[in-house]
Amino acid sequence: MSKARDGKRTEVRGDVVPAWRSMLIARARAVYADGSQAQEDPAACAELSKLLGPMADEALRIVEAFAHGARAGDGISGRGNAVPPEFDTRLSIILNGLAPEAETHRAGELGTTSVIQQELWQLLYKVRESAELSYAREIDLVELDRRILFLLRSQGALVPADISGSVGVDKAQVSRSVKRLLELKMVEREQIRAPVSLTRKGATLADRLLRLAELRNRELTFDIGDEELAAFFSVIEKLLRRAVMLYEQERALSHTDVKSLNPFTIDPEYSPDSGHPIVIERGRIISPLMTLSAYFSRSGALTFKRLTNLSNFESWVLNEIALDAPIDWNTLVSRLDRDHSQAGRTVSALVERGLVERTGKPGRRHGRFTPTPEGKRLFEIIQEASRQRGAFLMAPLSVPEREKFAATFEKVRRNAVVQLERERTFDELGQDLA
Repeated sequence: MSKARDGKRTEVRGDVVPAWRSMLIARARAVYADGSQAQEDPAACAELSKLLGPMADEALRIVEAFAHGARAGDGISGRGNAVPPEFDTRLSIILNGLAPEAETHRAGELGTTSVIQQELWQLLYKVRESAELSYAREIDLVELDRRILFLLRSQGALVPADISGSVGVDKAQVSRSVKRLLELKMVEREQIRAPVSLTRKGATLADRLLRLAELRNRELTFDIGDEELAAFFSVIEKLLRRAVMLYEQERALSHTDVKSLNPFTIDPEYSPDSGHPIVIERGRIISPLMTLSAYFSRSGALTFKRLTNLSNFESWVLNEIALDAPIDWNTLVSRLDRDHSQAGRTVSALVERGLVERTGKPGRRHGRFTPTPEGKRLFEIIQEASRQRGAFLMAPLSVPEREKFAATFEKVRRNAVVQLERERTFDELGQDLA
């Protein structure tokens, strides 16, 4: 088997070809040219197994059988035969049939961990953007202030520590939010550590916003039945407990100087020690997902900072670049689902730190990005840490639970895309009328 070029993709006739496809093409052409005497490259076979997983052997058998059949059909024998253009054309049809499975393996390389990390971030980014557009037509409140209003309306008075645990942000952020709401006379309390409760003004506003939130929730849960929704919330509760455990273990580790690929020691008997049970608000599907994301992101930020000195988002960007290097600008921004300016600042920072290099025509949007040797080293650390974290997070879930959770999550994601496009349209219409 002929070894493909270094990296995940190869340039062929100006197009970017996935490495797995290049490797299979090389193997098929070698078998056509030399028949059973075609030599294999063990290193390339190992790399193909890494890229395609269990389907690598089957993919090799398919292209080898095709090549042998083509030789027989063309009546050739021996070694050193020229490969005709029509061979590549027919082979391309076969590889196109393998592509969906190959890309599925790539997307699912980390299993449902990718759903919890990257896809959850992308979903919440869409929901937050549409929420800001929607709620801004009612009142100018930041997201955390709204979440606290909703929480107090559904749960009653809560002390700041319980609010912090339920929304998944640190106590300092909650204190600033409560201070803003106190100034707006939306909440009240008797003393600094006393329970926070809604005023009549706050309750009135919360009820008005909750009616809008209920409408948005119905849109996000379209095509999701009551039983499916209940199962989804049950899984979130399990994941959230594990996410809190991850955060508290990583926070404890941050006081040490451990520099290993394993970012934490997994203790299956470990339990959160905060003493403040997390309140799951089942009335809205996004609220518990936000809390889950917050805890998982906070622990991830500590992990990646300690192991690589990169932020969560920097780790994500480096990860996406390394997975499909050399990756073009538009593809990268699309994968990140962020605006060009935010992605540009992060990529520039990675380039300046010697972790990413750019090639191609002048101008950021015309270039391709590849990790440097140091970037590849940090990428391996990120991958290993993600596998460790993901395995720990998903451990309590059975295979059917994981599959059902992923299916429901996809419905929510689809509904969020539709919701965001509508809010953007309303916003554009409003600007045109202004």
